[in-house]
Parts: sequence; structure tokens; C-alpha cells
Amino acid sequence: MKFLPLVVLTVMVVTTLGVGMAPLASDGGEQQTEIETLSPSYATTTPAAQTGSAGDGRVLNVLTLPSEAIERSDVRRQYADLGPAAGFDTAGTTNQLVTRSLATELDEQPTDADQQDRINEELDEIEAGIDDLETKEQSAIQSFSSDELEPRELAVELARIHLNAAALRERTEVIESHADSEIDNDRFETIEYDLRLLESPLRAHAVEVLRGERSANRIMIETGNDELVLSAIDDDEYIREANRKGLRGSGQSTLSPERAEEITEQRYPTLWNRSTSWSSDGTDSVFMMSVLFERGELRTFIDGTSEQTFIEHQQIPLEMVETGESTNKVQDGLNVTVEQTYASGPMRITVTDADSDEPVAATVTVGQDGQESQPVGTADEDGVVWAISPRGQFTITVLGEGTSAAFVDIDPPDPATVTQSQ
Repeated sequence: MKFLPLVVLTVMVVTTLGVGMAPLASDGGEQQTEIETLSPSYATTTPAAQTGSAGDGRVLNVLTLPSEAIERSDVRRQYADLGPAAGFDTAGTTNQLVTRSLATELDEQPTDADQQDRINEELDEIEAGIDDLETKEQSAIQSFSSDELEPRELAVELARIHLNAAALRERTEVIESHADSEIDNDRFETIEYDLRLLESPLRAHAVEVLRGERSANRIMIETGNDELVLSAIDDDEYIREANRKGLRGSGQSTLSPERAEEITEQRYPTLWNRSTSWSSDGTDSVFMMSVLFERGELRTFIDGTSEQTFIEHQQIPLEMVETGESTNKVQDGLNVTVEQTYASGPMRITVTDADSDEPVAATVTVGQDGQESQPVGTADEDGVVWAISPRGQFTITVLGEGTSAAFVDIDPPDPATVTQSQ
């Protein structure tokens, strides 16, 4: 594990991976080819140098779907739902009982050979369970893309997959604690990483919202080419999941831990420099990089064959987000400023009194495509509310005291467009 000094940085610029990157040297001194450019795969907000903020202007990258590949994009408010929540709890209790029963059964096996046979049977079932969850995930994404599944239904299904993967992980740990054969090591490691690919902090957040443990929240969902991006704002944190398993290659893996670290440093320079620590771990086919920084984490999964980051989890404090393009409107006594990052990214809305410049505890809603506006939240003591930006043009409605109201039309920058402009 490496420890780095905490550097005070701001966010950022939009960039396409691979542009202007120098080849990295391998351990043997030979030059490796540049990482293939995605179109676009990585995007961020505006350089600190352009905003006049302090910092080195390096980028905070995020993995995104190529704009031309997006088949459906929607941001909806998710609420507590006793139906799915009760199902979660019932399934959780059942899984715990099965796991405890399995532990007792393994302890009571008469011989090591009998125990090993039982372990192999359970591992077969777990691997089949993983295949089933992966199939359900792909089916849910496809159904959402084809408008056969509503955003809420997709959120429930992803939350259920997350919980089932966690239950299989617990069962695997019980089995592993009873296994003493080195033959099992690779198998356990593969199972662990297959399960990690089905879990995420954002899916855990969806579970808490559906259970009523967190307040209702808007979750952005984008799908295309059987791939998925989710994003949300949870209190003072921006949460993001990008799942692009289509970037995985086939063939022999040549990725080393050192190369995985080089790739992560190259693709996520701001978070890497800001990190307090980082760690790497993985199998022959997948490397996981965990980059920790103050009150946040970046976790990426890198394919060993293609060297592509194909899954990304980010938990970013909003105080780290330096916005770019700004839109201002004064109407009906309200002064509204909307500071954007990019479509599907976080945006900051500030409302003040047009005469006194004092913060206004206004209610903010967002409407799109002639649909009814959805509530985003109420501005805090500084007159600020954060929200997730939809794709495409939308209107922000700000309701102040009495009957005062302001309407701001926004056309958010597409990650690809911003990338090209930078």
C-alpha cells in the first residue's frame, strides 16, 4: 500500500482517455502502446485554471457510456417501498438461515474428503447463482433500454441483485473458512471478484432508500449496449456507478499489479494525487484498484486482457466538485445561478434575493420533455441545492417565498462535446 500527501485540489476538465498520453515503459524498458481511446469513456468538469480556482487543474475522470450508444436515459425520484423492502428482509433472513445451517453441516462432516465434496457442491451452487444474477442484471438493463421496465423497477432489481450477491459472499466466506486445500484458492478468488462486480455503493444506497432508511432520492439511470451508468446525490456526496462489461477483452491476460497502478494513476490523476492511500488486488483476469481520499473512494475494475477500466464506483464529496458552465437568471425577485458539470453529472443551483443578495430557502424542481416537474429539494442556508443533471434540455423551476418563481432553461453539455471543446 502506498501513502501519498494530501494535496488540496479542485475539479477539473473533460478529457478523452488516450489523447496526448505518452506511452508507459514496462519493467523491461520496452514501450507499451497507448491505452485505447474510448469515445468517450472519461469525462469531468471544467479546469481549475479556467475557473480561477486554486489547484493544479488536473482532471477527475469518470467512466461514461458513449453518447451515441445511449438507448435510454432517465432520472426519477425513488421512494421507500414496503413491498420490495419486505422481500429484501425475508430473503435476507432465509439466506442467513441457509448459511448458518451450512456452517453446521460442514463442521459435522465425518471426514475431510466428505467435507471437501460438500464444499465443491456448494461452490457449484454459488457459481450457478452468480450466473443467474448476471443474467438477471443483463435482462433488466435490456428491458429498461427497450422501455419494458420502469426506472423504479430497474432500481428494485439492481438492489435485489446487490443483496443476493452480498448473501452469496457471506456464504462463500463460511465455505472458505472450512477449506484447507490450496486447489480451492483460485476458485474462491474468482467467485469473490464475480460477486464484487454485482455490488456497488450506489446499489446499497438504493436498498436503503427502498427500505426507508434514507430519504427519497433521485437516481439517474443511463443504458445502452447492455451497459449501465447510475448516479445520485446522497446528502453531501456524489455517488456513481459505471458498468461497461462490453469493454472486456478475450485471450491471455498480461496485466500486472504494477501496470494496473500505472493505468489508474494515468486515468484518474486528481484522485490519485489526492489519495491518502491506495491498494490493488485481483485475479489473472481482473484487477481491482481502490483509491482512498478524504471522505471518499474510487474503486475501479480493470480487465486483464484489454487493460480497460470496465467498472467504476465513485463516492465523491460535493465540496470537491468544481463546476464549469454557468447560467444565471434574475426573475420575479429571485437571482438563480445554475453551475453545471455535464449531462448526468452533478449541478449546483444557488438562489438568492435579487435585491438583498441574501440566500433564499427556495423549492427547486426539474422538468423535461413536457413532463411534470419533479422535486429536487429545498435550498440550504446558503441558498444552495445540488441535483443530478438530466440528458438533453430541461427546465429548472425555482419557487421562492409567496408567489415568486423563476424558470431557467438548461441545455447541459454532453460529455463528448465538452471533451472535444477542451
